Order: sequence, then C-alpha cells, then structure tokens
Amino acid sequence: MVTNTTKPINVALVEDDDRIRRTVALILNRASDCRCIGQYGTGEEAVSAIPSLAPQVIIMDINLPGMDGVECVRQLVAQGVKSQFLMLTVHKDADAIFDALAAGAGGYLVKPIPSAQLLAAVRDVYCGGVPMTSSIARKVIQAFQQRPPEPT
Repeated sequence: MVTNTTKPINVALVEDDDRIRRTVALILNRASDCRCIGQYGTGEEAVSAIPSLAPQVIIMDINLPGMDGVECVRQLVAQGVKSQFLMLTVHKDADAIFDALAAGAGGYLVKPIPSAQLLAAVRDVYCGGVPMTSSIARKVIQAFQQRPPEPT
C-alpha cells in the first residue's frame, strides 16, 4: 500500500538495541514515503521528546530498560499524543499482546521482520489499518474464540 501523500510519514522509533534502532531508522529513511524523525533508547526519553515531535507513527519495542514499551504507550496516549503505535518486539505471549493493544497500540509485529513487511506495516497503520504478524493475529483470534459466549 502506498500512501496518498507527497509528504513522507514521520516516524519515531523507541528501541533499546542500538543495532536494531540504527537498522530500522535506515530502512525508514531509505523509503521514499517514510522518514525517521526521532530515535530513543528508553521509554523515559521517548515520553519526554515525542510529544513535541508529533510523529504520525511510533514504532515501539516492549522490552526497554526502566519504563517498558507498553507503559510508554500509555503515558504518551495520556499526554494526548495522536500517533499510531506499532509494536515491534520479540514478545509473543498473549498478555503482552493484549496489554499493548489495550494501551493504544494499533499494530503488533514480531522481530525479526523483513524490511518490506516493516514498511508495509508503517504504511498500513498510518492509513488506519491494524498490521499484525500472522502468528500474533492467530493468537488474537484464538483468544476471542476461547471466550465464553455473552449471556443473552
């Protein structure tokens, strides 16, 4: 999906692994329709800096030193940040998935992820979609299928 805008999608990145952070920023900046406007290694740095940047998309790791990524999303949302949050993490457990979605995440991807899939997910969440790695989508569906039916 290519966006219908001539301006690039402004993306902020919150990832504690320097190598991954640099690689993701490079992937974003090489795309003609994306631009990494901020990179942060901790949730605390992100909560302090991101609100004034007003990125359209925030790529967020869950496992961060200090404040984790889910709490970072909660705090940014509480500050009125209107960005789309895209979780990019190694966590595949249902609790992490649902905590992130409940906090305000609009997508959930599992590392490692091919560059093309990452860029497609950024474009998708920016345009209102809900990108998820297929194994994560399967867990979400299974969780709903296991819920007892609502009494009528």
